[in-house]
Amino acid sequence: MSAKSKNPYLPEKILKDEHDEIRLRRAKVQVDLGNPEKDAIGLALSGGGIRSATFNLGLLQALQRCGLLKHIDYLSTVSGGGYIGSSLAWFLKNGNGEFPYGTKRSDYEKRGDVLSWLRDHGSYITPGNGLNMWSLVAAVLTGTGINLLILIPMFLLFIQLTASISLWPVPFYPLLSETDPVRSSLFAWIYSLGLLLLTIFVAVMILYGILSATNFGRNVLFQRKMRCGMGRTLMFAIFFLVVGSLPAVYHSLNLLLDSEKFTSLLEWAMSGVSVTGIISFLAGMRGRKRGNETQGLRSFLLSLGLSLLIYGLFLWGYHLVAHNYVMPWLYWALALSIVLAVFANVNHVSMHRYYRNRLMEAYLPHELLNLPLKDSDQALLKDMKNSHAPYQILNTNIQLLGSSVSKWSERGGDNFIFSACYCGSVSTDYVKTEEYVGKQSNLATSLAISGAAVDPNTYATRSRPLSFLMTLLNVRLGYWIRNPKHPARILRGLSRPWWYWYMFAELFGGGLNEKRPHVHLSDGGHFENLGAYELIRRRCKYIIIADAAADDEWTFGDLAKLIEMVRIDFGAQVHLNVDPLKPQGTERRSERAFVRGHIEYPDTQEQSQLIYVKTTLIDGLPEDIYAYHRVNPSFPDQTTADQFFDEPQFEAYRELGYHIGRNLCPDEEWGGFKA
Repeated sequence: MSAKSKNPYLPEKILKDEHDEIRLRRAKVQVDLGNPEKDAIGLALSGGGIRSATFNLGLLQALQRCGLLKHIDYLSTVSGGGYIGSSLAWFLKNGNGEFPYGTKRSDYEKRGDVLSWLRDHGSYITPGNGLNMWSLVAAVLTGTGINLLILIPMFLLFIQLTASISLWPVPFYPLLSETDPVRSSLFAWIYSLGLLLLTIFVAVMILYGILSATNFGRNVLFQRKMRCGMGRTLMFAIFFLVVGSLPAVYHSLNLLLDSEKFTSLLEWAMSGVSVTGIISFLAGMRGRKRGNETQGLRSFLLSLGLSLLIYGLFLWGYHLVAHNYVMPWLYWALALSIVLAVFANVNHVSMHRYYRNRLMEAYLPHELLNLPLKDSDQALLKDMKNSHAPYQILNTNIQLLGSSVSKWSERGGDNFIFSACYCGSVSTDYVKTEEYVGKQSNLATSLAISGAAVDPNTYATRSRPLSFLMTLLNVRLGYWIRNPKHPARILRGLSRPWWYWYMFAELFGGGLNEKRPHVHLSDGGHFENLGAYELIRRRCKYIIIADAAADDEWTFGDLAKLIEMVRIDFGAQVHLNVDPLKPQGTERRSERAFVRGHIEYPDTQEQSQLIYVKTTLIDGLPEDIYAYHRVNPSFPDQTTADQFFDEPQFEAYRELGYHIGRNLCPDEEWGGFKA
């Protein structure tokens, strides 16, 4: 879909269809039809897990009470903001347009059951009724176990074949006797290839130095090609040397420890390599904070530790092959691996499905509306049209580390949306939701993808050894889905990611680009965590950003990233002063909880009016919020890793959101926003 638009950053057809939906919704909620092209109002609910969902629940209650919510045209959500945003959209679609959560105490008899349900499901991952911490552990072990049953036999087969296929001896393989059969194995030849590439690198390095005295050698294009070629050569040289050295290191340990007498010493030594890696990894993780996972000494220690850990595991694999421990059962293991790879669904076996179902049960509770389970489980996005709810945009990140477009590969992805009308991204193009993935795009899966924070190959896990280990253990919430560029035209029912291909793509970071038949999606916060990117792309006249992300040092990192990205991508300039939001004094209270600003665009005099809301303590809040803060000083910026809210924690965040929302529109009328 590439039709030109008055808005240069989005196809005209998409904007037209969205604006038509907005007009229908405005008529349904009985507000002025206006002109959505010029007066659209957008609300962005940020990521932050259940902290964001609960804070924004209170904010939505306040906006409903003061009459502002019905004027919201776009609801753009990320991760935790998507929990409550999707819940609102689902209830308004299935509940005759009635606001489900209540806005004052007198509503609790009528709508308090929904609020009570959400409060009772603050620990949504382990909600009870048979689903407890053991269920969570079982789900993790199931995903890890099946992935290992599929991948480990393939690694052992590689080691077995590489060790057993014999060519002719390599004379310079290190630390082995002249007659050792390993000198003839593929391992020795892989090592030799690494030496050859390293020799080529050194030769080219010398040639480059000599040519630097000539005009030809000083040519910029020549230098660029040389740098690229030398970098690749060195990378593959090191890789082949490390892989090829596996038998040499193993047999050196074998000889050094006289393992025929002391087999356990050899096994302890191999384990010691991994233990050393774990220690180095923990040293790299010590003191880690969001945003500095891959910087400086910490990055080096983390990568070194995980590399040693992985190398130790491969030494164990070689040990099993060398002692013929695997041959009696390797073929049966390979058969099981193939069966599982063919029939198991990569998305359903991982933690994604467990996470998705728990979110669905907590935030799309069919029981409360006396609906069948399928109305939650199979709530299709295409059926969310013509609703009382704002037009929801669920933001995810398409992983593009392997893209040839430098902007996407450096960022690690592009913003991929799910909505009632269209799904897709600039990198993959957009497709009508009713035509995507067999017309089965559903709300529960989309909101879970938008909140898939734990995943390999993200900004926080871009370390190659860490991504390798996470993928091997299937520690991932992300989702493989059909590329909108490549719809399944034949055998649609069998069009799902092939386990071997896409798992190995994740293991080694290859194939993560916009050209593959399937693409990998993860948490929208891995691209932009405030949810405002798409609202600025659409140039909404009014934009409210509710930032409930953890920011205990008040760096405003997510806001800074948004400002940078929209300036680069859209030429938009955000003008905003956040000083009044910063907490002061011993009680750590802020002057205000929101500030106003505006956004300028490069090709028009029109501006977007901006309100930026932050989770912070201010004067005039109920005493129980201050009491909770005194007991829990990190409130309201407690770690997103805490997804197990009890009643006091839930109420502290919800009530904070409610009172900040009341301050946002004190006149309890729409005019309060425009003032």
